[in-house]
Amino acid sequence: MEFHLPKRIKTFYWRVFPVAFVLITYYQIVHDWQLEQFGFDELEDVGTLLFILGVSACEAALVTVFLWYVVELVKKLLRTTE
Repeated sequence: MEFHLPKRIKTFYWRVFPVAFVLITYYQIVHDWQLEQFGFDELEDVGTLLFILGVSACEAALVTVFLWYVVELVKKLLRTTE
């Protein structure tokens, strides 16, 4: 099963996604996983960092699509009330 988004989401997505990705990644690295305590002298530590980056990218994508849906819903509601 594939999930297709409308073409008009592209500009919104690429404006919001980097901001969401940086914020989520920062929170994951500093607060959840506390990577500043890792030494990165083992390959496992690098794997953990790559895992966190992948999970953060997925979370940022979901947050971005959710925000786009909310913005479109609000626009639609404002158009119908006028």
